[in-house]
Amino acid sequence: MGAASMHQNPLLTLDALAPCGVVLPTEARAALDTSLTLKARELGVQAFLLWGKFTTSSGRDYYVARAYNGTKRVDGKVIVNPGNKFYYSFDCAEWLDLEPVDGKLGELCGLIDGKRWLTGDPAHEYTVMEQPPTPDPDPVPEGDEPPPPPAAPDPVEHKLTELQRMAATIDAINAQTACAPDGMYVTDAAGNYVAKPGFFVRYPDQLSSYVAPTGNLGKAAPGTWGLVWDSVKRVATLRSFAYPGFFSYYSANTNTIGNLYFGNGLRNEEVGFV
Repeated sequence: MGAASMHQNPLLTLDALAPCGVVLPTEARAALDTSLTLKARELGVQAFLLWGKFTTSSGRDYYVARAYNGTKRVDGKVIVNPGNKFYYSFDCAEWLDLEPVDGKLGELCGLIDGKRWLTGDPAHEYTVMEQPPTPDPDPVPEGDEPPPPPAAPDPVEHKLTELQRMAATIDAINAQTACAPDGMYVTDAAGNYVAKPGFFVRYPDQLSSYVAPTGNLGKAAPGTWGLVWDSVKRVATLRSFAYPGFFSYYSANTNTIGNLYFGNGLRNEEVGFV
């Protein structure tokens, strides 16, 4: 085949990662086969792809998909085109908007107890307390006695919804784990970020052949990533130990890639000791 597919095939990815426990109920998988195509057509985007699943404390799990409409590289940065967005579902049939969170809102979501699972209730609210910075003291004229330091301001209470927390969690996971073979993507004459024609992975059994937003995986901190190479099927399977439940694969036979996240959304804070 030519270059590895930029648009992951969700069902092919599910098959490739099934040995990792990335499995959908029969009803959900059947619905997915139809709903992804219909939703892409409804939105008018290039593809509508399964991103993963969040396991919740109630057992009412969230399925997450993303509308993909291409990307560009501008001044060395990859910029998404309009239409790129995330959606959630409880049955893989009906997909609901998941509004993005800005930087400030994402920071507030980071204040939620990192050991609490999502509840499965989109209307659930979390309360967090933000400590504003203490104001700088006024300048003191030379020779004057400095006044007592200003008192710390009172904490500010914020209410956050579960959907906001889920959107922030997706952003955090993507920022650490969205991986692909090194050198796979190039910028075309129109500035679009596309798969390189004729690309293939020369050493698929080595971590250094893959990159994530944080850099080359061969240079990642020890215990952050793992790779298993199946020499019979010629398939490399990568997993993140920072976010257990994230898996990615590359098939040297079909020259295809794919990744999915199936987990509780919590970061492994002991990743350096894995």
